[in-house]
Amino acid sequence: MNIPEYIKEYIKMLPSGVLGIAAAVFLYLALSCMLRVKGKWWQRGLLLLGCWVTSFMIIYIGDIVNLSCNMVLFLAVLWITCEGSGLKKLTLGLMFASAVFAFNAFYDNCVGLAAHFYGKDVLYADMYLVGRLWFAVFLYLAIRRRKPEPEFELSRPLWRLMLLLAFPPMGIMLSTILLRSPFYAIKGTVLSDAFLFLMVMLSFIGLLRAFAVLERQQRMERENMLVHQNKRYYEAMEQQQFEIRRIRHDLSNHLQTILSLPGQQREDYVQELLDGPAFGRVLSWCGDPTVNAVLTAKETLARQKGIRFLARVDIREGLPFDKADVCAVFANALDNAVEGCMGVGKQQREIRLEARAGKGVLAVKIRNTCPDMEAGEAKGRAADTSGRKKAGMEKAPGKGHFPKTTKKDVKNHGFGLRSIQETVKKYGGSMEIDREGQFFRLFLYLPFEQDMD
Repeated sequence: MNIPEYIKEYIKMLPSGVLGIAAAVFLYLALSCMLRVKGKWWQRGLLLLGCWVTSFMIIYIGDIVNLSCNMVLFLAVLWITCEGSGLKKLTLGLMFASAVFAFNAFYDNCVGLAAHFYGKDVLYADMYLVGRLWFAVFLYLAIRRRKPEPEFELSRPLWRLMLLLAFPPMGIMLSTILLRSPFYAIKGTVLSDAFLFLMVMLSFIGLLRAFAVLERQQRMERENMLVHQNKRYYEAMEQQQFEIRRIRHDLSNHLQTILSLPGQQREDYVQELLDGPAFGRVLSWCGDPTVNAVLTAKETLARQKGIRFLARVDIREGLPFDKADVCAVFANALDNAVEGCMGVGKQQREIRLEARAGKGVLAVKIRNTCPDMEAGEAKGRAADTSGRKKAGMEKAPGKGHFPKTTKKDVKNHGFGLRSIQETVKKYGGSMEIDREGQFFRLFLYLPFEQDMD
């Protein structure tokens, strides 16, 4: 059977095609370790195509066209297909591009010229695609080992700092390629060029390490801020309870004052006392005093805002957690629920709380009404502390997994769900949020050693 010549040529090209696709896939995986790729199929395909073009772009010394065009193309593809702020995509794009293009230039010029000088042109040609694949695999493993935490995000000042740090290796790579004549002496420049290109690639590893350190430091600062915030919240709650006990203790003095006042002043004084916190309803929801204090305060707040508050709490004794953490979980969750209810009419405002402690687990479920999701958004969105998506749900919109606060002072608000998440992670629990239509649901559980049954 005679096989047509063009088919034979395609068969000969098959190993090269497989190597090219493999290299593009590893570059794609390396990028996805640093940036979250958007979910549409054409966006993922476009990024894979961009990685393939970038991986096999031939970069010669003095070649302005290939380098400049591919640089612009790569950054444009990254901008279209990846999520994150503009500073994040620009910074990571320049870092990644400088490392890949530096290797391409190193391989096409320094290694190629050395192979030609020693008469190894055939070996170099046979191993050309293998070298490209090897670098893609190495880059992926290096990024996977030193990458920051998933969903990492730095503040704008830190992104600007990292962008400035990304410029020197990019400048070295560009100046070595664009400002050098293609007709240069091999012996005089090949070693210096190789050294510069290797320095650019090593600087990429250093910048990755810097990202991980900065992200970890920022996360620790945020956790400390949330801890102090939770402690202040609990101390304020304790102070309120102390004031209530003090006023009740002084009830005899109030009665004597009432007897001495004339008619209208007496009525005003009595009404002022009745409106105060001491004479509000103090409800015993469960066996944990901290939960009782929080739920009493939040039930009063909900009632004042016209929100129907329904709670079913099965906690028979004190929870074995830090009081500030218990306060943070229940108070922040209910504050967010109250805030969500304010976006709907009074007839629709409702908060349902279910909590149970037993068999080594505290489980809390809160559902509240909220405004309908905007047209075009997915019906359900969920997130958990490990970054995994709940079955059938997509991650919440915006940066990270959490919905944005509706308060005007965004800088000092919007930490409620994040505070709950940090507390959940502290005790090795799990948290899920789910929004569908006019309902927002939060579910979490915290394990503990003591069995409270």
